[in-house]
Amino acid sequence: MKYAAVFLTGLILSFAVLSCKKGDTGPAGPAGVPGPQGPQGIAGNANVTQYSYGVQNLAAGFVQLLVTTTKDSMDRSAWFVYLYYQPLDRWYFLPGTGVGGATQYRVSMTYSANKVNFYIDKNGAGESYAQAKIVRIVTSSQQAGGRAATGAHPLPDIDFADYEAVRKYYQLPR
Repeated sequence: MKYAAVFLTGLILSFAVLSCKKGDTGPAGPAGVPGPQGPQGIAGNANVTQYSYGVQNLAAGFVQLLVTTTKDSMDRSAWFVYLYYQPLDRWYFLPGTGVGGATQYRVSMTYSANKVNFYIDKNGAGESYAQAKIVRIVTSSQQAGGRAATGAHPLPDIDFADYEAVRKYYQLPR
C-alpha cells in the first residue's frame, strides 16, 4: 500500500507538470545600465604594419631581415626600409646613403618558405646601426601601368624617405 501511494503521487505530479500550459510572453523589461566605456584604442590604419629589428652591423657585410607572410600579401604591399643611427638620432631611408654619405645601401627582396627575405647590401665600408624598421602598407588597389596609371592612389602624399613623417602619419610607435 505504501508503494502504491508513492506511485500514485508521482503519477499525479508528472501529469500535473506535463499538462501545464505555457502562458503568453510578457513585455520586455527595462534596459539595464550600460557598463563603463573601455579605453580608446590608438588611431591608425589596419593595413599598416611596422616590423622592428635590433642592431644591424653593416660594416660586417650584408644583412638579411625576415617578415612572415604570404606571397600574395607580399606582392600587394608597399615596403619601406629604414636604419636608425643612434649617435645622431637620425633615420636613413633605403635605398640610399648611410651616415656620413660614405656608404651606398640598396635593398632587394625575395620570397621563400612563407617569408619575405629583405637583403640590405652595401657599396662602401658600412656602419653599425642601432635598429632597423620595415614599414609595410597593404595596398587597397593595384593598377597596371606604373606611374602612368590613372585611378585610385592607395598611398598618401607624404615623404616616405622621412621615417618620422611616416611614423607620425600612421601613428606608429617609435
